[in-house]
Amino acid sequence: MRLIFLLLLLINFGCLASSCIVTDEMREQFNSKHAEDVTIDTTLRDSNFFVTIKLPESIEGQSSYSVLLVSDSLEEPTFIFPLDLYEEDNQTKAWYEIDAGLVRKHFVVVSLNDYCAPSIFKEVFYQ
Repeated sequence: MRLIFLLLLLINFGCLASSCIVTDEMREQFNSKHAEDVTIDTTLRDSNFFVTIKLPESIEGQSSYSVLLVSDSLEEPTFIFPLDLYEEDNQTKAWYEIDAGLVRKHFVVVSLNDYCAPSIFKEVFYQ
């Protein structure tokens, strides 16, 4: 029994940990620096808005994104919906369509696939 206990003590139970802290100030700076890189086009067709989100080739060396549609508020959203990405004309895009009667305050949130990078957030203006 003592031998087993000694062996267990000698085994290295290594643990790797990392943390990531993104402050509100860092988030605002990142967003103001890169928000212009993301374009949102809205087009009214019949009674529906067709919205296209165009993403840059890369942001700070990252070219892999995820895009979310957030409703009402960034802090307390009514819903969050992931959007699929596709390539068209050598550009990464996402899109959605919404009935004009369902339009409310919406935001597009672009996250880099680097877990520690802040996200880019832009309000959608339906025109």
